[in-house]
Amino acid sequence: MKKTLILSYTPRENSNTKKMLDFFIENNQEKTEITFVDLAEEAPDLLLKENLNLYVNRNFGGAALTDEQQKVLAKNDKMMQQLLDTDFVVLASPMYNFSIPATVKAWFDAVIQAGKTFGYTETGIKGLCEDTKALILMTSGSDFGMEPYKSVNFATPFLITAFDFLGIPAEAINKFGMIQYADKSDQMIAEAIIDIKRISDKWY
Repeated sequence: MKKTLILSYTPRENSNTKKMLDFFIENNQEKTEITFVDLAEEAPDLLLKENLNLYVNRNFGGAALTDEQQKVLAKNDKMMQQLLDTDFVVLASPMYNFSIPATVKAWFDAVIQAGKTFGYTETGIKGLCEDTKALILMTSGSDFGMEPYKSVNFATPFLITAFDFLGIPAEAINKFGMIQYADKSDQMIAEAIIDIKRISDKWY
């Protein structure tokens, strides 16, 4: 059975993003082995002075770390291994202030690891997760699908680029304006469900 890694950052009560994710899980839980990571409960470790230097020394310098030093990197290494072990990734997150929540960015900082999920070749950088596919489920309160805010949607381009850096092609289902067009929010969720079904049928 194919494996699916679900990354959920949907802490708000009555989250529209969570409604989309809940449908994905309900529709596919019998078709795939799911690993569920709640990034609102289990945040990756931020790259601060100690763990950043240990990571650089290990992954770029080839240094052998002690058991105690390995423990410092253990949480982020676990998240990286979850990515390496999966066939599909579903990332569910709202847009916050033009971009992604800090915890979601921290997940990418945790799993983008030299020599593990990307490498350097004679022709440039190569993502090492090429057998994986990703789906992004995102909502926003304001309409970032049209100007003046379309050009400051930094969330979707970052996510597509970050997955691509890892060798992972990603599709995004964005439903913008959930508060701005509150009377149409149920319709937007219904439209998202159709797209989720379409992608699920391709995957499984």
